[in-house]
Amino acid sequence: MRRPPGRRRQRGVALIIALILVALATILATKITFDGYMERRRSIGMLAIEQAWQFSLGAEALAADALSQDLQNSKQDTLAEPWAQRIAPMQITPEDDPEGEPIGVMDGGLEDMQGRFNLNNLARLTPSNQPDPQPLEQFERLLTALDLEPKWAQLARDWLTAGDVPSVPFGAKDAVYTAQDPPYRTGNWPMTTPTELMALPGFGIDRYRKLAPYVTALPTATSNINICTAPAVVLESLSSNLTGEYTGNPDLLASGRKAGCFPDMATFGNTVGPKLLAAINGRFSDSTSYFRLTTRVTLGTTEFTLYSLLLRGQGGKVTPILRSFGTL
Repeated sequence: MRRPPGRRRQRGVALIIALILVALATILATKITFDGYMERRRSIGMLAIEQAWQFSLGAEALAADALSQDLQNSKQDTLAEPWAQRIAPMQITPEDDPEGEPIGVMDGGLEDMQGRFNLNNLARLTPSNQPDPQPLEQFERLLTALDLEPKWAQLARDWLTAGDVPSVPFGAKDAVYTAQDPPYRTGNWPMTTPTELMALPGFGIDRYRKLAPYVTALPTATSNINICTAPAVVLESLSSNLTGEYTGNPDLLASGRKAGCFPDMATFGNTVGPKLLAAINGRFSDSTSYFRLTTRVTLGTTEFTLYSLLLRGQGGKVTPILRSFGTL
C-alpha cells in the first residue's frame, strides 16, 4: 500500500528540521567549549603575567642590593665589577617544591646608563642662563661618528626646550610639527625615552636603531659620562680632538677594562689635553648614579620583559624611578 505523497513530504521536512537542530546544537556546544578554553587560556596568561611581574620585582630588589654593596666596596663603577657581569639564566621552581620541575626561567642584567649620551643634557643652561653649547657639540660629534646628519642635534634641542621660536638654525617648533600628518606639537619638555627622537620629522626607525645603543634619557640635564664604561664612540664625542683615539683600537679598550677603569681620569685628561679639557671639566667622571636593569621572565608560553631605571643615591639607597614593559 502506497503512502500518500503529503505524508512523505512531511517526513522529509521533519528530517531536515532534525538535522538543522542537531547542527545548531553542535555549533552551540563547540562555541561553549571554545569560549571556555579561551577563558581558561586568558586566566592562565593573566596569572603568568602577574607571577612574572612579582619575579621581576624580586630581581629589582636583588639588583638594588648588589648596587648598594658595590658602592660600599668602591666609588668607581667599572665593567670589571660584579654588577656588570652577566649571570646564567635562573630556573624558577615551585615555591612548595624547590627541587621540583622548573616552571620557568628568569635572566637579565644591569647596564650603566651614564656610559651613554644623555639627550636631556641638550637642555642644559650655563650659569648665565644661556643654552650650554657643549652638549650640542658633543651630540653633533656622536651623530657624525655614526654617519648620521648632525642637524638632528639641533632638532632634538628644540624638541626639549620651551618656546615657540627655533633657537638654532636647524631647529623646529610647532609650525613644523603641526604640518605633519597627523599633526602634533613640540615636546617642550625633557624626554622620558630616547624613542622620542622618532618624533623628529624624517628621523625614522633606521636612524634610531643606529643611535639607540649610545643614547639615553635621564631625568636630569647635568649627568656626566662615565669614562670607565662608555663605548669608544661616546668617549670620543666628549672632545673634538679624540677622533679615532679609541674606535681605532677597540681591543685596547676592551682589554684595559677587564682589570678596572680604562681610561682612568688622569689618562683621559692627559689625552684630551689642557687646552680642550677646560671645556669639558665636570662633564665626565668614573662613577654612576643611573643604571638600567633588564629582566626577562618566561613562564610556559608567556614571556615578560621589564626595564627598570634605577637611581643609586647618597648612602647607596637604590630607587626605581621608571619602569617600562616589553619596550624601551
